[in-house]
Amino acid sequence: DLRLDVGQFRQLVGELNRWHLHALSTDEYPLVLRRFAGDEGLVAPGVSVYSPLPISGRLGTYELTVQATSSDNVVLFAGGRRPSVNAQLAGFWQFSRSTYAQVTASALYGTNPDTSLTTTLGVAAARFTWRPPQQGEAREFTIRSELWALHRTFALPGPGAFDKTRLGGYVAADVKLNRRWTASARGDYVQSPDPGPLAREWAFTPALTFWQSEFVFLRGQYERSSDLQHATRNRLSMQVVFAMGPHKHELF
Repeated sequence: DLRLDVGQFRQLVGELNRWHLHALSTDEYPLVLRRFAGDEGLVAPGVSVYSPLPISGRLGTYELTVQATSSDNVVLFAGGRRPSVNAQLAGFWQFSRSTYAQVTASALYGTNPDTSLTTTLGVAAARFTWRPPQQGEAREFTIRSELWALHRTFALPGPGAFDKTRLGGYVAADVKLNRRWTASARGDYVQSPDPGPLAREWAFTPALTFWQSEFVFLRGQYERSSDLQHATRNRLSMQVVFAMGPHKHELF
């Protein structure tokens, strides 16, 4: 009932940070993940300890993961190399053969003495899925959401001081129409983590994915967004992903 991992891995913070880009239903991570953790998300060398908790039945099933990493994340730690620690408690509930839900609570803490920086991050994530067993490859509906709260303190004199909490999150839904077609949509909102006046970004991203085979999918995507200067952007893109070998782009 105990698993130890040593190496470089995607940290368990929220739900989608662990996913590789090819597993997402859009071509980029949510805005809050990119702004608070960087374009590539939280990836670092370290140690991870996992254990299921002795709770089951109607109360749900629970897992606890604790990780210690040496992170140089520019946003969270301003490039510092001091060890940081994060933990996640995940709960899973099976309501019927076709419906289930998962809720996770994650926390991260780290410092950078070179800039007098202390960082605390909290993430709450939830997911609900309907997938009839007899049509598991053809019909599915999933809705997921994450709320991030980032608190950074620069204990510096004068204008260098900063002690604020910034929020961000998203709501996303995926509908599998049949074996080949999946429709998706995601709404994003995030406050800038940078010191200074509060600024906000938002985005709305619908997408349509066609699976040519289990190895290849094509995706058309539209994004309407507003940046920190309140400039509106419209982006239309086409994505093609193909894979060979045992490590294909399945969801997990």
